[in-house]
Amino acid sequence: MSTEIKIWTQQSKKVKNLLFIEKRLTVKKRYIKQKYGSETEIFLKAYDFFVKEAKKMVEKPEDAEYPFWAASDPEAALSGGSGFLIKLKVPAEKIIFFDKEKWNQLLNLSYIADDKKDLEEHQKALKKRRITDDSEVMLSPHYPVLKNKIRQSWQKLFKGSNDGFNSKRKGAAIWELRLEWVEEVIENK
Repeated sequence: MSTEIKIWTQQSKKVKNLLFIEKRLTVKKRYIKQKYGSETEIFLKAYDFFVKEAKKMVEKPEDAEYPFWAASDPEAALSGGSGFLIKLKVPAEKIIFFDKEKWNQLLNLSYIADDKKDLEEHQKALKKRRITDDSEVMLSPHYPVLKNKIRQSWQKLFKGSNDGFNSKRKGAAIWELRLEWVEEVIENK
């Protein structure tokens, strides 16, 4: 029997209700497009990178296009707005762990530096080309070398990260929600 880990996820009323009807849910690209509207392109650059790398660590079901986001405690799982906090007990091998601070950098399409010196050198390279920030590089059809450098830096998102919740910096993702994993549901008004 595998180890199970308790995690929390915040979901809308619609998703929570559907889970209780369908017993298993996965995230589709169209849901992300609906949620983010005109900002979809930015989020999908980050999400597509996450999917490409995360499926190497935890097997992705064929019908899952993107993950559900989760956290080690209900406070950290809150993503704003109303909805439902769902406490899950999930087999450890089904959870993708990552660095939340680095994920926020990635969502901003930013370079993830090794240290302060590395960041300063990167910023100098941008300034030399009259580029104000990394998102300008990532959303442009130009700058292939810089774009590759930024994408390569994103690999740091998962460094040493599938070892559980060993710090407050850890986030979690799962490819599916299963009703059998649900332990508790709390309405967040």
